[in-house]
Amino acid sequence: MPTGEGSLRDLARLAGVCLSLACATLPWPDEPGVPVEVSQSANVDAADTFLAALTDQRRTAGRPAPLVASRYQADIRTFALDLQSGKISATVARRAIESWGQAAYGRTVESWAIDCGARDKMAIPANMIDLPSAVISYAAAHFRPRSLAQGPNQCAILVVALTGIEPVAPTAIK
Repeated sequence: MPTGEGSLRDLARLAGVCLSLACATLPWPDEPGVPVEVSQSANVDAADTFLAALTDQRRTAGRPAPLVASRYQADIRTFALDLQSGKISATVARRAIESWGQAAYGRTVESWAIDCGARDKMAIPANMIDLPSAVISYAAAHFRPRSLAQGPNQCAILVVALTGIEPVAPTAIK
């Protein structure tokens, strides 16, 4: 291994990349699951809990309530259904909604797959709370990775938010 100032910089950069990748990992194995039959109301309840928690945490931080881009809600639900039916993993779902979001919004987006299994302790990422304005699309899915087939259903909220924009007026989103 080469030594010297450049090598130390490269090593520090690599360590930073590794740490950021570790922070971006999800709490579930990266594997498709088994189909999970859950009533639509369970997904709606989980999604409503997420939106209420995000709204509350943004208001506490002095940020405006999130704006839901209703025209994209049906689209993001298809990814949640793929996750729930076992076609894709949570990791693949998160990557897919990011690609979809970039194309749908025509702007830079950030995506998350948030664990909503413990609804009263749902950990909403700080960078979602800190966005100047949160224009989002989201959907809930209950799923079970194959390696956890004997365990309880898992719950994820798939979220896409615009990033790098000025605050958006509610009338700007249709």
